[in-house]
Amino acid sequence: MYLISILIPTLLERQDVFDKMVNGLYKQIKDNNLQDKVEVISICDNRNIPVVEKRNMLQKLSSGKYFTHLDDDDCFSDDYCKKVVDHIERLPIFSDNEPDIIGYDQMCYVEDKQFIVKPSMNHGLSLTPDGYKEDLPTYIRFPWQYHLWHQKYKKVYRTKSDGSGAEDPNWLKKISLEYPKNMSYIRDWIGHTYNFQDPSKSTTQAGGNLSKNNI
Repeated sequence: MYLISILIPTLLERQDVFDKMVNGLYKQIKDNNLQDKVEVISICDNRNIPVVEKRNMLQKLSSGKYFTHLDDDDCFSDDYCKKVVDHIERLPIFSDNEPDIIGYDQMCYVEDKQFIVKPSMNHGLSLTPDGYKEDLPTYIRFPWQYHLWHQKYKKVYRTKSDGSGAEDPNWLKKISLEYPKNMSYIRDWIGHTYNFQDPSKSTTQAGGNLSKNNI
C-alpha cells in the first residue's frame, strides 16, 4: 500500500498546465526515492465526464493510506512529497489512533489580496479571521480537499447535484457526517498555494482518457 495518493482531474485542453504540475511531483518522488510511497493518479478527458464523477473515480482507483484531491493548476511546496511522507511515518503505528486528516497551511492569492488559511476541525467551512502570521492576515476553516484524508473516507462520494462550483464544500459536508475525530497538523509549513485567476479555465468545468501513474 502507498502512503499517499495524489488525485488530479484534468482536461486535454489543459495538457501543458497539467504536465508542468505533474512533472514537478514526479521529480520530487524520484529525487527522494518515494516511488513505493507516493502514487499520482490522473483522469484526462475532453469535457465528457463531469468533475464530480472524475473525483469519485480517482478515489476508487487510489490505494494510499491517505489521499488528497488537487486541481491541475494547484501549487504545492518543493518538499511536499517528502514532508508529508516523513510526517506520516513519524506517527504512532496504532491503526485505531491513525489521524483522520493530515493538515497544513495554505497560501492564498485572490485578486490583490494575500492571506494564509489554517485548518481546524473546530471550525466550519467559512473562513474565520485569526489575526496575523508573518504579517499576513490569517484565517481558519475546516480542512479542505487539498489536505490528506484517511482511506476510510474513500467511499464518501460526490453526486451530480454537487455541480456549479459547490462540489468541494458539499463533499466536505458529507465527510463531516462521518465524524472525523482527529487531525495531525504539520506546523509552520505551507504545503499548498491557491492562485485565483480565471475560473472559466478551471478543471471544475468538466472533464475520457484514464491514466494511473504509479511513480
